[in-house]
Amino acid sequence: MTRGSVYWVNLEDEAPPEFGKVRPGLIISNSEQNLALATLVVIPISSRGSEIWPLRLGLELPKVKRSFAVIPGVRQVSKTRLMEKIIDVSVSLLEDIEEALFTYLRD
Repeated sequence: MTRGSVYWVNLEDEAPPEFGKVRPGLIISNSEQNLALATLVVIPISSRGSEIWPLRLGLELPKVKRSFAVIPGVRQVSKTRLMEKIIDVSVSLLEDIEEALFTYLRD
């Protein structure tokens, strides 16, 4: 469970406007902390909508139709919510997501 890995994540028990159901999620929390903690931080991935930088970043992932990393959906989840690993994203894609997340969170 390392930074930059995409897993199927069970996001049930959500309250709107949070994302629910089982969907891909990109782990963005620090790999070292992921080993020590029972939770990690993910950005949900959705196939709905369109790209709106920095809020929704387009992705091309194998086994997943055209999708978007939904930056405002960033959330902490228990490791028990993770299911099957899909892929590790490229360093350049992870850098793009980090830039979008930084832009979204700063003033």
